[in-house]
Amino acid sequence: MPLIRSPFVSLRTRFMVLAVLMTLASSAVWGAWTWTREKDFLHQRLSREGEALMSTMAIPLVNALLYEEMGIIAEGGLLDNFIANIMANEQLHPLYAVVLDREGRVLAHNHFSEYGRVYDDPLTRSALATDGFLERQITVDKIRACDLAVPLAIAGKRWGCLRVGVSMEPLHRELQALAAQIFGFSAIFSLGALIIFYFVGEGLARPLTALAEQMEKVQSGALPCLPGQARRDEIGLLQRSFCRMLDRLRQTEIEREASVSRMLENERLATVGKIVSGVAHEVNNPLAGIQGALYHIEQKGGAETKRYTDIAQLGLERIGRIVGQLLDLSRAGAAALENVDSRAFFEDLAAFARMALKSRRVHLEAKDLCSRRVLSLDRDKVHQVILNLVLNAADAVGEGKKIELQAYAFEGWYCLQVRDEGPGIPVALQERVFDPFFTTKEPGKGSGMGLAISRSIAESHGGRLEMQSEEGAGTAFTLKLPLEPLKEDC
Repeated sequence: MPLIRSPFVSLRTRFMVLAVLMTLASSAVWGAWTWTREKDFLHQRLSREGEALMSTMAIPLVNALLYEEMGIIAEGGLLDNFIANIMANEQLHPLYAVVLDREGRVLAHNHFSEYGRVYDDPLTRSALATDGFLERQITVDKIRACDLAVPLAIAGKRWGCLRVGVSMEPLHRELQALAAQIFGFSAIFSLGALIIFYFVGEGLARPLTALAEQMEKVQSGALPCLPGQARRDEIGLLQRSFCRMLDRLRQTEIEREASVSRMLENERLATVGKIVSGVAHEVNNPLAGIQGALYHIEQKGGAETKRYTDIAQLGLERIGRIVGQLLDLSRAGAAALENVDSRAFFEDLAAFARMALKSRRVHLEAKDLCSRRVLSLDRDKVHQVILNLVLNAADAVGEGKKIELQAYAFEGWYCLQVRDEGPGIPVALQERVFDPFFTTKEPGKGSGMGLAISRSIAESHGGRLEMQSEEGAGTAFTLKLPLEPLKEDC
């Protein structure tokens, strides 16, 4: 099944979309909070400045009205001068300024045409009735404004009120500029976050994608090997777990292939055993007849025919040995176990090996490195294995060389090792040395059955026969037989 490549469902895309949405949401919340806070601040500033101006101007206005009432000064343009001063304030941007008496009649206005007019609207009534600073938002000629009002009173006596309309357009322009700045900053911040999250997502998705591809190869039958990862996060943990799983799969596959190979070989040997058990009798009977006929021919033919009968006799003996080895191979699965003393067993084994090498002019060095203990084995069959290994080693080293026979215990095994100083076995042939009928000896000097029979004997004991060989450095065969847990190190 192919890997999903759609950008709309990938983990990287979803991560980027979620991250950008969160960034935009955070920017929106921050921008709204900043804009609202700045709006409240500007309104408060406008209110404070307006209240300060109105309070400052209320005193001279009251004094002017009081002096006029007392006749100290004549009615003139004093109120208009105060109105002009208010309209000249550049910080508040006033739209109008008006002084009203107690009945709402205009005493002074920035527009002289309004002089003497009586205002009876709700705003005027509220302004005349207030006892303190009053602020309301209104619209004047489609311009947003803030109507400010303070009473003109002293010692409980009212002369009217002062009303000033302040434009709020500068304030809204500042808020619009702030909104544009917030939007621009949010856009730049979101773009930068998108770029950062892209690379972060890429860094997170890349090892996961590589891991998924490796898993896909596993599904297709291959067992890839991931390179070593230096990550220490959860992705690294996942990669290491996957590598360990691959190692276990490889080991399992190796064991499975070995088991299948061993099963096939066992099937082949079992088949050979069945065939041999049926054929050996048919072969031995004709051999006995041929040997009898050769004997009579030799007796009647005299010395002239003896040379030919001897050659035929050697061939018959070779056939007999091969049939005997095939019978041994077919019977190798049955081991008659008995308890033997390890020290006495090794001494007999070494003596048996030396006896077999008497005519070979090869020196055998025997070492028993294991503590004395009781072994459970088939004495005759183990002797057969060691004798075969010793004779093979003698053939490999030639005259005047040394062969080592050692016994030792190692990790729950009783080990008998035969090591020679021969030329070693070529690497290309090492996997075939235990195959039946395979031999590295010259034609006529070996049947190729010895090692196959020896391994079968080892397996019948629950053990194994192992080989280590290096070209030019000799060969070592080790027969490993299972032991009870050691009470004493060897």
